[in-house]
Amino acid sequence: HYLNIGFGLVVAIGVAVLLIAAGLNYYDQHLASVGSVNGRSISKDALRDRAQVDIWRLDEAKRRISTAVVAGRLSQAQADQQLQTIEQARTQIVGISLERLIDANLQAQLAAEEGITVSDDEIDARIIEDATTPEQRHVWAIEVKPVTELGAIEPTAAKKAEAKVKAEAALADLNAGKAWEDVAMTVSTDTATAPQGGELGWLQADDSRADEAFLKAVFATPANEPTAIVLGEDGVFRIGRATEITPEKVDTEYQAKIVNDGVSLDLYRTVLAADVLHSKLQDKLVADMTGPGPQRRVSEIYTSQAAPNLEPDAVKSRHILFSPNGDPSSASTLPDGDPGWEIARARALATYGRLAQDPALFDAIARAESDEAQANGPTGTGGKLPYFDSKSGVDEAFLAAILAPGLEEGQILEPVKSAFGWHVIQVMNRPTDEERFALLKAEADGGAEFAILARDDSTGPTAGTGGDLGWVARGQLDDQLTDAIFATSIGQTSDVITVIDDGTYLFKVFAEEVRTPAGRQLEELTSTAFSTWYEAKKADAEITREGTDQATTIS
Repeated sequence: HYLNIGFGLVVAIGVAVLLIAAGLNYYDQHLASVGSVNGRSISKDALRDRAQVDIWRLDEAKRRISTAVVAGRLSQAQADQQLQTIEQARTQIVGISLERLIDANLQAQLAAEEGITVSDDEIDARIIEDATTPEQRHVWAIEVKPVTELGAIEPTAAKKAEAKVKAEAALADLNAGKAWEDVAMTVSTDTATAPQGGELGWLQADDSRADEAFLKAVFATPANEPTAIVLGEDGVFRIGRATEITPEKVDTEYQAKIVNDGVSLDLYRTVLAADVLHSKLQDKLVADMTGPGPQRRVSEIYTSQAAPNLEPDAVKSRHILFSPNGDPSSASTLPDGDPGWEIARARALATYGRLAQDPALFDAIARAESDEAQANGPTGTGGKLPYFDSKSGVDEAFLAAILAPGLEEGQILEPVKSAFGWHVIQVMNRPTDEERFALLKAEADGGAEFAILARDDSTGPTAGTGGDLGWVARGQLDDQLTDAIFATSIGQTSDVITVIDDGTYLFKVFAEEVRTPAGRQLEELTSTAFSTWYEAKKADAEITREGTDQATTIS
């Protein structure tokens, strides 16, 4: 009898141990925390659920890309680029999904403090939005850019008027029945699209790759009719047309596809609720910034933060590259006796001679003639390079040239041959950037033209247009920058501002007006203002992230 009791106890204990082990295993696989937000835990199951939705969205994006390729709205090269981005996201899906869960949890807490809620009707509307493919148009453009004299920042009034007359003549030819392709190929100044008749491809109404006013005109004009002449924010006159229109389409099977692919519709709606909450929180917080308010017309000089621990011989320079056959990538494969090398050398010598007569032409020549693609055009680098020192891993001949003893700031060097071609180099300045910007401020305050200083010293994308930022509203930029801009008197330059992990800035304020943000400025203001506010809230929150791996989402 006692033996039976003892055996029963052993069995009972064994079963209990197994149950405890099973419970612990279940906890580890489903309920264990992978992170927390202000003490609220995020479980493995929650992460799996979120990742499942995120993966489905990536797969749906791939399906839409394939559809666009088949329909001819997307080239295979464009599709491959987008698909590569999707695949990169998929390989990082655990971290991406965890961060989205953290944001969703924190924003839910912040929304509750603001009294913001989400209704079923709002989630239904967001599902329809997700299921909708926006209207797209096959867009073509004829561009007439006013000529800017070499060395100048902007075209003269006469050149602007000349460009307008040219655009008006082109529109008259189109309205008289002349073929679009003939006009585009002979009139358009956009060398990238003119040979193809001005084709820009398939665009949506909010596509950031095209001028905002131009797109608005194209989407308001019937197919195969030219728009009126549109003057863009960049000063370019444009005529547009759309040859094909794909209307907005709602996928009526969208919710069925979600379910058929094994994703719970309730789970999908939970994720959408977080998306809607984010939008409502953002709209409420930036409402005060999106109405009429003071804005300032501003230009900037900017340089990105220098690499740490530079050697004492560090120096900045800019260069104009002339490569054999205009191709830097293949220069190193050509023998020294190849005629392309001598042609490149002759171009470099001729340019060196021009710059010896007028050094102010350096930026313009670099943007127009350099064989370094990233130097070209108004948004290019103009050939500017970061600090290089004796430890920099760059071409030995180039490095030896810029680090030669006795060189003075501003000095233009005789052509130097590297593995990429012949370089015409100008020595710019030595560290530090703060000291350089103090000198630039003194020059600007002393009457030097700010646009010229920006053109020659700024490394930002606005350098080619003299640093012009356009109209800036409060909240549109980092607070440190906006505060400096609005603390500066009209017609004056700001203090030199250094933003950690970013770079150094100097602004000039030209005017102030009361303006209402619209279009892309409104989008930028909304996004930036919310991001600035939210990043501070996130930094103050108690957030943990536990170790996770891919198995968290797929096991």
